[in-house]
Amino acid sequence: MEDSRQRSNGGFLVALAVCTLVWAIWNESYTPRTLLQGALFSWIALFVTNRYLLRAQYQRLFGTSPLRAVRYILVLLQEIYRSGVHAMHLTISGKIDVGVVDLPTAIENPFHAVLVANAITLTPGTVTIDYRPGSFKVIWIECATTDPDQAAEMIKGRFERVIMPRDNRRHEKRVFA
Repeated sequence: MEDSRQRSNGGFLVALAVCTLVWAIWNESYTPRTLLQGALFSWIALFVTNRYLLRAQYQRLFGTSPLRAVRYILVLLQEIYRSGVHAMHLTISGKIDVGVVDLPTAIENPFHAVLVANAITLTPGTVTIDYRPGSFKVIWIECATTDPDQAAEMIKGRFERVIMPRDNRRHEKRVFA
Protein backbone atom coordinates (compact mmCIF):
# COMPACT_ATOMS: atom_id res chain seq x y z
CA MET A 1 0.00 0.00 0.00
CA GLU A 2 2.76 2.41 0.98
CA ASP A 3 4.73 1.58 -2.19
CA SER A 4 1.75 2.38 -4.47
CA ARG A 5 1.15 5.65 -2.61
CA GLN A 6 4.81 6.64 -3.15
CA ARG A 7 4.57 5.80 -6.87
CA SER A 8 1.35 7.82 -7.07
CA ASN A 9 2.97 10.79 -5.34
CA GLY A 10 5.97 10.48 -7.67
CA GLY A 11 3.65 10.60 -10.68
CA PHE A 12 1.87 13.62 -9.21
CA LEU A 13 5.17 15.43 -8.72
CA VAL A 14 6.28 14.66 -12.27
CA ALA A 15 2.94 15.93 -13.65
CA LEU A 16 3.22 19.01 -11.44
CA ALA A 17 6.72 19.74 -12.74
CA VAL A 18 5.67 19.27 -16.38
CA CYS A 19 2.58 21.47 -15.99
CA THR A 20 4.64 24.14 -14.23
CA LEU A 21 7.21 24.08 -17.03
CA VAL A 22 4.44 24.40 -19.64
CA TRP A 23 3.03 27.37 -17.69
CA ALA A 24 6.45 29.06 -17.74
CA ILE A 25 6.88 28.40 -21.47
CA TRP A 26 3.43 29.82 -22.26
CA ASN A 27 4.19 32.89 -20.17
CA GLU A 28 7.67 33.21 -21.67
CA SER A 29 9.02 33.87 -18.19
CA TYR A 30 11.07 31.77 -15.80
CA THR A 31 11.07 34.09 -12.82
CA PRO A 32 10.39 32.63 -9.37
CA ARG A 33 6.99 34.36 -9.37
CA THR A 34 5.96 32.74 -12.68
CA LEU A 35 7.19 29.34 -11.53
CA LEU A 36 5.31 29.68 -8.24
CA GLN A 37 2.12 30.70 -10.06
CA GLY A 38 2.55 27.77 -12.45
CA ALA A 39 3.06 25.34 -9.59
CA LEU A 40 0.01 26.66 -7.74
CA PHE A 41 -2.29 26.57 -10.77
CA SER A 42 -0.93 23.18 -11.78
CA TRP A 43 -1.51 21.75 -8.31
CA ILE A 44 -5.10 23.04 -8.33
CA ALA A 45 -5.76 21.62 -11.81
CA LEU A 46 -4.24 18.24 -10.94
CA PHE A 47 -6.08 18.06 -7.62
CA VAL A 48 -9.46 18.89 -9.19
CA THR A 49 -8.81 16.45 -12.05
CA ASN A 50 -7.91 13.60 -9.70
CA ARG A 51 -10.59 14.32 -7.15
CA TYR A 52 -13.63 15.28 -9.22
CA LEU A 53 -13.18 14.57 -12.94
CA LEU A 54 -11.67 11.10 -13.23
CA ARG A 55 -12.74 7.78 -11.79
CA ALA A 56 -9.12 6.73 -11.26
CA GLN A 57 -5.96 8.74 -10.83
CA TYR A 58 -4.74 10.18 -14.11
CA GLN A 59 -1.29 8.67 -13.52
CA ARG A 60 -2.83 5.21 -13.98
CA LEU A 61 -5.13 6.22 -16.83
CA PHE A 62 -2.69 8.30 -18.86
CA GLY A 63 0.70 7.14 -17.65
CA THR A 64 3.60 6.58 -19.98
CA SER A 65 7.29 6.27 -19.41
CA PRO A 66 9.44 9.38 -19.83
CA LEU A 67 11.57 7.55 -22.40
CA ARG A 68 8.50 6.70 -24.49
CA ALA A 69 7.30 10.33 -24.26
CA VAL A 70 10.68 11.64 -25.48
CA ARG A 71 10.76 9.06 -28.30
CA TYR A 72 7.21 10.07 -29.31
CA ILE A 73 8.16 13.76 -29.46
CA LEU A 74 11.31 13.04 -31.49
CA VAL A 75 9.47 10.79 -33.95
CA LEU A 76 6.67 13.37 -34.23
CA LEU A 77 9.09 16.21 -35.01
CA GLN A 78 10.96 14.07 -37.54
CA GLU A 79 7.72 13.02 -39.26
CA ILE A 80 6.36 16.57 -39.32
CA TYR A 81 9.52 17.75 -41.07
CA ARG A 82 9.69 14.79 -43.49
CA SER A 83 5.99 14.97 -44.35
CA GLY A 84 6.12 18.75 -44.72
CA VAL A 85 8.84 18.51 -47.35
CA HIS A 86 6.95 15.71 -49.12
CA ALA A 87 3.64 17.63 -49.03
CA MET A 88 5.36 20.69 -50.54
CA HIS A 89 6.77 18.51 -53.32
CA LEU A 90 3.34 17.02 -54.03
CA THR A 91 1.72 20.45 -54.06
CA ILE A 92 4.32 22.08 -56.31
CA SER A 93 4.40 19.16 -58.73
CA GLY A 94 0.58 18.92 -58.83
CA LYS A 95 0.60 15.23 -57.88
CA ILE A 96 -2.02 15.52 -55.15
CA ASP A 97 -4.40 12.54 -55.11
CA VAL A 98 -6.69 13.12 -52.12
CA GLY A 99 -8.47 10.16 -50.62
CA VAL A 100 -10.03 8.90 -47.42
CA VAL A 101 -8.49 5.74 -46.01
CA ASP A 102 -9.39 3.44 -43.14
CA LEU A 103 -6.31 2.43 -41.21
CA PRO A 104 -6.47 -0.69 -39.04
CA THR A 105 -4.91 -0.33 -35.60
CA ALA A 106 -4.11 -2.60 -32.68
CA ILE A 107 -4.39 0.26 -30.20
CA GLU A 108 -6.97 -0.39 -27.51
CA ASN A 109 -6.09 2.31 -24.96
CA PRO A 110 -8.09 5.51 -25.75
CA PHE A 111 -5.26 7.76 -24.55
CA HIS A 112 -2.77 6.10 -26.89
CA ALA A 113 -5.31 6.30 -29.73
CA VAL A 114 -5.64 10.05 -29.16
CA LEU A 115 -1.84 10.45 -29.24
CA VAL A 116 -1.60 8.61 -32.56
CA ALA A 117 -4.62 10.45 -34.05
CA ASN A 118 -3.13 13.81 -33.05
CA ALA A 119 0.24 12.83 -34.48
CA ILE A 120 -1.41 11.90 -37.78
CA THR A 121 -3.24 15.24 -37.87
CA LEU A 122 -0.12 17.24 -36.97
CA THR A 123 1.76 15.60 -39.84
CA PRO A 124 1.35 17.62 -43.07
CA GLY A 125 -0.73 15.86 -45.68
CA THR A 126 -2.96 13.86 -43.32
CA VAL A 127 -5.92 14.60 -41.06
CA THR A 128 -7.61 12.12 -38.76
CA ILE A 129 -11.36 12.51 -39.12
CA ASP A 130 -12.62 9.56 -37.05
CA TYR A 131 -11.48 6.90 -34.63
CA ARG A 132 -13.30 3.76 -33.68
CA PRO A 133 -11.65 0.93 -31.76
CA GLY A 134 -9.59 -0.90 -34.35
CA SER A 135 -9.64 1.82 -37.02
CA PHE A 136 -8.64 5.39 -37.85
CA LYS A 137 -10.28 7.21 -40.76
CA VAL A 138 -7.82 9.63 -42.37
CA ILE A 139 -7.89 12.14 -45.22
CA TRP A 140 -4.63 11.73 -47.10
CA ILE A 141 -3.30 14.00 -49.88
CA GLU A 142 -1.29 11.19 -51.44
CA CYS A 143 -3.54 8.18 -51.68
CA ALA A 144 -0.64 6.02 -52.90
CA THR A 145 -2.28 2.68 -52.10
CA THR A 146 -5.70 1.20 -51.53
CA ASP A 147 -4.33 -1.56 -49.30
CA PRO A 148 -5.30 -0.60 -45.72
CA ASP A 149 -2.26 -2.32 -44.19
CA GLN A 150 0.19 -0.53 -46.49
CA ALA A 151 -1.54 2.81 -45.95
CA ALA A 152 -1.49 2.23 -42.19
CA GLU A 153 2.23 1.56 -42.23
CA MET A 154 2.92 4.62 -44.38
CA ILE A 155 0.76 7.02 -42.33
CA LYS A 156 0.83 5.86 -38.71
CA GLY A 157 3.34 3.03 -38.51
CA ARG A 158 6.11 4.83 -36.63
CA PHE A 159 3.71 6.59 -34.24
CA GLU A 160 1.98 3.37 -33.31
CA ARG A 161 5.25 1.52 -32.74
CA VAL A 162 6.47 4.26 -30.37
CA ILE A 163 3.19 4.48 -28.43
CA MET A 164 2.32 0.82 -28.01
CA PRO A 165 4.23 -1.36 -25.57
CA ARG A 166 5.91 -4.22 -27.39
CA ASP A 167 3.98 -6.88 -25.51
CA ASN A 168 0.61 -5.38 -26.57
CA ARG A 169 1.33 -5.27 -30.30
CA ARG A 170 -0.48 -7.75 -32.48
CA HIS A 171 1.62 -9.64 -34.94
CA GLU A 172 1.38 -7.31 -37.87
CA LYS A 173 2.43 -7.86 -41.42
CA ARG A 174 5.51 -5.65 -41.87
CA VAL A 175 5.30 -3.91 -45.20
CA PHE A 176 8.40 -1.74 -44.97
CA ALA A 177 10.63 -3.63 -42.53
